Amino acid sequence: MNRVLLPLMTSALFSGSYIAGKYTTLDLGPLTTTLLRYFIALLFLSSLLLHYKGSALDLRRRDIVPALLLGLFGIVGYHYFFFLSLRYTEVANTAIINALSPVLTSVAAAIVIKERLSRGNYAGVLVAFLGVLILLSRGDIDTILAFRFNKGDLLMLLSVVCWVVYALLIRTMLDRYSGFTLTFYATLFGVLMLLFLAPQEAPLGEIQKISRASLLSVIYMGICGSGLGYLLYNLSIREIGPTRTSSFVYSVIPLIVAVLALLFFQQPITLIMIVSMVLILVGLQMMLAVKRQPPKGEK
Repeated sequence: MNRVLLPLMTSALFSGSYIAGKYTTLDLGPLTTTLLRYFIALLFLSSLLLHYKGSALDLRRRDIVPALLLGLFGIVGYHYFFFLSLRYTEVANTAIINALSPVLTSVAAAIVIKERLSRGNYAGVLVAFLGVLILLSRGDIDTILAFRFNKGDLLMLLSVVCWVVYALLIRTMLDRYSGFTLTFYATLFGVLMLLFLAPQEAPLGEIQKISRASLLSVIYMGICGSGLGYLLYNLSIREIGPTRTSSFVYSVIPLIVAVLALLFFQQPITLIMIVSMVLILVGLQMMLAVKRQPPKGEK
């Protein structure tokens, strides 16, 4: 049961953050929203130290800069572009484009840290990119040739790039630290950076004027999206492995978000969305497919 329930619950919690994020864009800037979300997440993660004990905070001096970069790209950069993109594009579009994250991460890992990819994996990359191009251009070839894309979709692509950098850093540090330790320090350093950056966007006193819907949305994102969501994601990785977890979660999120966007904001599910979603998800499955090695003695 856990093999399906854990990644499904993770997908549902992450999907809700897209809807909650859309509400906060009505009252708050992207940096202020990210600060509030991850301040709450930091409180939640700090409460888990009672379970993980003080050893979870051990961080070598040589890893301080990489941990700072986790906060810069995974917390500040990713969420700044994500929340900003929600002001200019459909909620479902951001989820569909975000499904490209594991595809780009695998390609970047092959280039930077020399992870091996098969021809089928590279074919999956092409299929996924075709899906993104269809979504960005709304199926109009002239838009591609003239490079006239929706501003929000391009901002979401920048968000994905930030996540790719974050994911690569995580991969290089997981042999030394637990997922909880890396998440904690990424959140801590991200919040410290945002304490300096957010006031440049708007005085923090403006937070008192936000609507009830935005306040509840921030609380949801902090506890459910950033806290419980990442915790369940890590538990799912332990249960079924990183490849299956990534494949399941990134495949299901666009579907859930599309339905939620229809229910909450009456944003229609278009044929272009469906075609691009199918192509990206097919490409994702091809990208994450691992060629099984035959048993010894078998050809």
